[in-house]
Amino acid sequence: MSTIEIICLILGIACVVQFLLLIFINFRFSKTLKGLKEREVDDVVTKNGMRYTIDQTVVDEDGNMNISLSQKDIVLNPNDTQIVGIKNKVKPGKYVLLSTKGEEESFNVRIGDYVKEYHHNQSVVLGEGQEITAINTSIILR
Repeated sequence: MSTIEIICLILGIACVVQFLLLIFINFRFSKTLKGLKEREVDDVVTKNGMRYTIDQTVVDEDGNMNISLSQKDIVLNPNDTQIVGIKNKVKPGKYVLLSTKGEEESFNVRIGDYVKEYHHNQSVVLGEGQEITAINTSIILR
C-alpha cells in the first residue's frame, strides 16, 4: 500500500467512527430533549429575556400547583427585602403569594417585623412603607 492509500484508509475509518459517535449522541440525548419538550408550557411570551405565560391559573384541574410567571408578577429572592411604595418595585395592594418550587406548598415570609408561614395561593395585603422579605425560598407576588 502506498502512503496515500493508508491516509485515505485512516480518514475513512475516522469518518465512520465520527458518524457512529454522532448516532450514539443523538440517540442518548433524544430522550432528554423529549422530556424537556413535554415540560414546556404552552402560550409562552418572551419579553426582555424573561419568559412569561398567559395561563395564570394557580392550581390545575388535578389540584397540582401551576407555577407560571406572568408579566406583572414580582419575584422575591431569599433575604432580599423590598419596601412597599408607589415608586418602588412592590406597590401597595393585595397580592397572592405563590411558591416558585412545585414541591414546596409552604414557605416563610417576613412582612414588617414578623415571620409567618404562608401557603401557595394565599392572599396578603401590603401597605405603604411595609417591608417584605422571602426567608427560605424565592416566591412570586401576583
